[in-house]
Amino acid sequence: MVSADEMVSLLLTRHPRAARVLLNHGMRCVGCAITRFDTPAEACAIHGIPAERLLSDLDVATNAERNDNT
Repeated sequence: MVSADEMVSLLLTRHPRAARVLLNHGMRCVGCAITRFDTPAEACAIHGIPAERLLSDLDVATNAERNDNT
C-alpha cells in the first residue's frame, strides 16, 4: 500500500509504475525537483486532485508491479 506521507521521489524509485499513474493524473512529478520534498498528499493538494483517487490508482499499479516480480 502506498503511503500518503512517503516522499514522491522515494515512491518513484521504489515503484517505477507510479510514474505512469502520476502522468495519467496530469502530474508532472516525474521530472520535478520538488519530488524530494513533497508527499503524494501534498502533490494532490497542489494539483487539485483527490488524494484518495491517486492513492487508489497507485496501489493498483504497485500491486501489479509486485505480482509481476513474483
